[in-house]
Amino acid sequence: MIAQPKLALQVRRRRFYILGSIIVAAALMIRTLPADPVGVSADRILAGLEGENNRRNVLLKEYSVSRQYTLENFRFGKQAAVTMLMSYRQAGGESYTVLTRSGSESLNGIIDQILASEASASLPLEKARHEITAANYRARLLGTEAVAGRTCYILELTPKSKNRLLIVGKVWVDTGSYAMVRVEGQFAASMSMLLGAPHISEDFVEVNGFSLPGRVRSVTSTFLLGRTVLEILYSNYQLDREPLSQPDRNP
Repeated sequence: MIAQPKLALQVRRRRFYILGSIIVAAALMIRTLPADPVGVSADRILAGLEGENNRRNVLLKEYSVSRQYTLENFRFGKQAAVTMLMSYRQAGGESYTVLTRSGSESLNGIIDQILASEASASLPLEKARHEITAANYRARLLGTEAVAGRTCYILELTPKSKNRLLIVGKVWVDTGSYAMVRVEGQFAASMSMLLGAPHISEDFVEVNGFSLPGRVRSVTSTFLLGRTVLEILYSNYQLDREPLSQPDRNP
């Protein structure tokens, strides 16, 4: 009659020992994990991104690229497409040569408005007002993520002013080069009565060591036009880079 309670006590002790061992092992594993898996501040990443953009601006004086604009309005079932050659000169910004044009005349007119806005925004003084810099944005680090085979920091961006070309959203920054990989968000202010404040996503590609736009998708929904989607595809970059020694990419 005494053996059974003794056996039960031994079983309980063994269970407590096993449970205790598991708890201790888990505690040791937690202690070995890094307290900060990223190990770098948002301000430092933003400074690195700004430094990489400055490197591109210094070395890449001139380039050209083919662009394909496709604008589709779903309320009226209309579409327009424009193919062009864009030439960039650091002193004068962007200029465009239209190669082909098709589709809705009114939507082609909107594409022309977009081109005029982009040309104005590419001028040196205007460009500085909407680039992703500490002067234009506050940043908060959200973590890391793999995008297009690259490990990236994710920064949440909050504009410091209501400039219509600043983004409320996120930027993905390559952890090694500090180059932009992706931007997503909504413009801080309306572009126009027709376009409203578009939600934009932009993917970048590496071309001869520089991070340059590869694809843009912009979606707007306004009372007048309803839902409208703009796609811009970039191809055949031709670079004329300055033959200078490249500055250090690290902030």
